[in-house]
Amino acid sequence: MKGFQSRLPAARWEEGLLCGNGTIGAMVMGWPKEETIYFTHEKLYAPFAPKREPVHTAGHLEAIRRMMLDGRYEEAAEFVVNLSYQEGYGPRIEQWTDGFTVACDMKLRFPQKEEPEDYKKSLNFENGQAEVSFTLGSSRVTRDFFVSRAAGIAVMRITSSEPVSFEVSLEKHQEIQEACEPYWKEVGYDRRILDPLVAVQDHTLLYEGVYQDTDFGYRCAVKVAETDGAVCGEPDRITVRNARDTLLFYNLLPVPDRRKAVPRAEDSFEGLPLSYEELLQAHARLHNAVYSRMELKLSDPQAPKSELAEELWEKGRQKLPPNRYFEMLCDAGRYQVICASGETPPTLQGIWTGTNHVPWSADYTRNGNEQTVILSNLPGNMFECMDSFIRYEESLIPEERENARVMYGYPGILSASRTSSHGLNNHFSVEWPMTFWTTGAAWNAHFFYDYYLYTMDREFFLNHALPYMKECIVFFEKFLIEDENGKWMFVPSYSPENKPANSPGISQACINATMDVALVSELLRNLIQGCETEGVEKESLPKWRAILGKMPAYQINEDGALKEWCTPRHEDFYDHRHSSHLYPLYYGVAEEFKNQPELMEAAKKAYEMRMKYKKQEIGVMAFGTIQMAMTAVHLGDTDTAWRLLCSIAENNYYNTFSPSHNAGPFIFNCDISGGVPGLIFEMLIQSYPVTDENGKIQSFEIRLLPNLPEPWQSGSLRGVRARGGFELNFSWENGKVTQCEVISHSNYSYTMG
Repeated sequence: MKGFQSRLPAARWEEGLLCGNGTIGAMVMGWPKEETIYFTHEKLYAPFAPKREPVHTAGHLEAIRRMMLDGRYEEAAEFVVNLSYQEGYGPRIEQWTDGFTVACDMKLRFPQKEEPEDYKKSLNFENGQAEVSFTLGSSRVTRDFFVSRAAGIAVMRITSSEPVSFEVSLEKHQEIQEACEPYWKEVGYDRRILDPLVAVQDHTLLYEGVYQDTDFGYRCAVKVAETDGAVCGEPDRITVRNARDTLLFYNLLPVPDRRKAVPRAEDSFEGLPLSYEELLQAHARLHNAVYSRMELKLSDPQAPKSELAEELWEKGRQKLPPNRYFEMLCDAGRYQVICASGETPPTLQGIWTGTNHVPWSADYTRNGNEQTVILSNLPGNMFECMDSFIRYEESLIPEERENARVMYGYPGILSASRTSSHGLNNHFSVEWPMTFWTTGAAWNAHFFYDYYLYTMDREFFLNHALPYMKECIVFFEKFLIEDENGKWMFVPSYSPENKPANSPGISQACINATMDVALVSELLRNLIQGCETEGVEKESLPKWRAILGKMPAYQINEDGALKEWCTPRHEDFYDHRHSSHLYPLYYGVAEEFKNQPELMEAAKKAYEMRMKYKKQEIGVMAFGTIQMAMTAVHLGDTDTAWRLLCSIAENNYYNTFSPSHNAGPFIFNCDISGGVPGLIFEMLIQSYPVTDENGKIQSFEIRLLPNLPEPWQSGSLRGVRARGGFELNFSWENGKVTQCEVISHSNYSYTMG
């Protein structure tokens, strides 16, 4: 079985067993006599701040640009914030995105006086089933649970060797521990959550979630679908007495407008088979069809045949974690991403939370976090999960057009730095001038185009990648302004989440961020390459080549390092968790860097300067560590990539292999659920298109074991994908490839580099 077993009940909510079908999330605490399951929904965000039009800066753009070109960066940021106050905005603490919160706590209380013994729990990655078992007096009690993709509901079976009694209730969420930081309690995401409406009808308990001053809400239902015991309904709970075998159904539906007729949560139970095994098999077929496509094996002769999760976790927190631990992190990460990918992709917390004091709203933070959690989807052969990302980004296009129009007066799209229940750019401040960040959509466009490269699907390119990329570039066709030398300038600009060392005040406002230059350059190169390859947009190619030819030159500072800003006006600040100017090395080596050795040397120096400070940190901002490790991989620095991967493995996981944002583990966060497998795959296989002089793709190059760490001298990778539409199964021993099968899903050829 892929997954784990444990003998430890959760000591904190972050240690719950994670289950989900992409729409409904569940954290199973596994407490024997008072089981608690925290239920969530991919579209359930507690109403927090009113959805507003973006601040109307378009009519003031020239004034904002004059301030910035005069060096008055903070004044420009203050101007935007003051304008927002005139338009009804509040301070930043009141302008967070709607928070991802718990729908309800499902409780199963066992009133027996005996204390539980021989406790066990497990999580099966192959079928998504969580199991908890224990002895209670003379009875062996087992609770099996999963969230079904096939039926769209959660299912639980409670079995006992002797008749047992228990109560089932749905309750308003109760915090079991302090907020990770007091600020997130102060924000108050739960301030508008009212007491629910609870009722019992026959064998079904109904729960209606209500918010203050809004008609948005949600409905939950739990039903005793089948039991060999007696069922008694009470005003706020259902009691099952003297049962050996009980089947529960649970469902959760957001309600956009409670005044209108909407489906009832319990309606989904109609017509379902009353067989737990039949329901599980139907779900497992869908879940495992994605999960089982690929497998990583790393030789570990010292690994025991069976090992409890807590034992492996303790070994993993030591220096040089065992290979089995890295296999587990890869398996667990892929499982978590699959469970959290539905109509939308995983948020900061995937699809789970056990608190309403959620850091950063547990939203989509789009300046690195969102891009990291999807990192393994394409090489990991999880295209269905990438479809969730594509769907979500395309759904935001109308509001992103409004962002571009209202804030800049231009066509095209502008992505907000944070989104949850909508895509309008409502979150910014003087310190964090997010209205000045214009390249978020261009970053997302990288993944649209990479989807095309991994599949070489012409229809996807024409119907998804190309339209999205054109929405991005049409904005920059209007936004870019010329300097005195005829080169483009990005004014305003933003380099997440850093500020120049010589910039006074607190604001991160700037001009000509290197990442902005890199992203728009990549966008143009991908447009040209894709359209040349597919023979479309011939009339646009000269225009795009002309725009690309006027991009500002990357700059090198007095330390010989690539500057974070392509301007002499700004000085570098090295001690920072982000490394945005190294974007050209995140996913490969950017074309302009391949052709200019001096830029590669400058990038290496910039990377070394960042690493001086990264070495002093232990597991701070895990997704930033992934980005640095990906940079190390593409600079050929295997030792540093390995060291950074080990740092994450040792510091950023709970004992159920759930990930965290900071060392500790501290702050439940799913960025590295995709980031760690993605990094592992990039260390073991890389692939790139080979083009002619016009940029048309001719073939692909595949490299095996380009960054193989010393401890991984033998292993195998099955079902991994490479650009060009290739799927590979390969093995290696003593650091050398011994077997390789390449399956082509396209008409392109390849060479092994």
